[in-house]
Amino acid sequence: MATTRLYLRDPFLLEFASRVAHVGVWSGAPALVLDASAFYPEGGGQLADRGALDVEGLRLEVADVQVDDAGVVHHVLAGPAPSGLEGRACSGHVDGARRRDHMSQHTGQHLLSAALLDLAGAETVSSRLGAETSTIDVSVAGLAEARVAIAEDAVNDVILADREVRVLFPTPDELAALPLRRGPKVDADVRVVAIDGFDVSPCGGTHCTRTGQVGPVRVVGMERHKGGTRVTFLAGKRTLADYREKDRVLGELARGFTCGPLDVPAAIGRLRSDLKDRMDQLGRARGELVALHAARIHDAHPVDASGTTRVLVVREGPRELAGAPRRRRGARGVARRGRRGLAAGRRARHGRPLRRRRVAEGDGAERGRARRRTPGARRRATAGRSGSRRAVRHLTPGTAHRRASEITVWPSRRSDATTRAPWTTSVPLSTSASADAGTLTTSICVFSRPRRCIVDHTSTGTDGA
Repeated sequence: MATTRLYLRDPFLLEFASRVAHVGVWSGAPALVLDASAFYPEGGGQLADRGALDVEGLRLEVADVQVDDAGVVHHVLAGPAPSGLEGRACSGHVDGARRRDHMSQHTGQHLLSAALLDLAGAETVSSRLGAETSTIDVSVAGLAEARVAIAEDAVNDVILADREVRVLFPTPDELAALPLRRGPKVDADVRVVAIDGFDVSPCGGTHCTRTGQVGPVRVVGMERHKGGTRVTFLAGKRTLADYREKDRVLGELARGFTCGPLDVPAAIGRLRSDLKDRMDQLGRARGELVALHAARIHDAHPVDASGTTRVLVVREGPRELAGAPRRRRGARGVARRGRRGLAAGRRARHGRPLRRRRVAEGDGAERGRARRRTPGARRRATAGRSGSRRAVRHLTPGTAHRRASEITVWPSRRSDATTRAPWTTSVPLSTSASADAGTLTTSICVFSRPRRCIVDHTSTGTDGA
């Protein structure tokens, strides 16, 4: 037998008397079925009531309320149910603050749905009254914020007018004559909530009895959802709490910028502009430092008989003190030359994996494209071949070599090093195999243009060759 629902006619009914009809289980938890109840079961997008039941002096906390297809309301208990409860008299106590909040959200949803339909042409597809925010899904995609603002103003005007909210139980003929915003979902015992002169809609939830009880309604977000738009809103005390929190944050920002709350956007704009200028200055200064430092290192290492310059950059001390650059994805054991090197430098700057190439040891000759092979297969593949010496070899922790990084540097004109903005790519630190376990090596190869290369290292430390 279906439970008599007392809240349908009086949403402010929070205390009631009843009798335990059955003790059962709902989703693995003990639940009581009463002859009549003022507890609202979850449904129609509205959350369930909570509260307590007193059964002849025994207090039982109600953690959830659900209804089955037969219309029986199950009061799910927070703890175990004692034996011998069936047939005993009980009294119910509904959480008033939770019920009152749900009433504001639900009536506010009816008001906003009607306003969006009338003023923005957006029909409500579904709604959800959550524990923190409520949402309305409408059929219109790309709903204009200006239209939503007009609907929001209309809703708050109706709230300030304190119009009557009536609950109707019409006959089939009376129901057919009502200007319903949407059709009913049930065929019998249809309940209609009518907001005087604004909205008429079938609904079984708990509602305010006057619009003034809803409190302020505020739309706080919109997003695309399933081909339409999801509108997030707050009503009643939730709106006030949201305003207070945002006002607190804005006040802290204003104090930090030493300006008024309304001047915070302008202060942030000035901060962004100043930061951009400083970053531009830093970039120019770093470019000049790279060119000067690279020229100094290049001049300190003479050209050998083969016409190339070999530079060994050694850093002393722990990795943290050596200023180890962050390892980039895919940037290990890389050798580049010519135009391929320039393109690889660009890809490294944007965090994309670099194409790996292998060069021979000693004379810097290229030995073809690098593939995932064992060290023995690599040696066999490179044996007896020759190639260009315009290549760079970086020995990183990913290689089998455990010594300082060796870089083959092509001779470059001083003008190229000082006048062109170089492309840079970082090479991770490699650990030296010397007796000093604290010795770390790293290098940064700077390409000024194809077939010209200079070397720079940006971390502080001791340089050696």
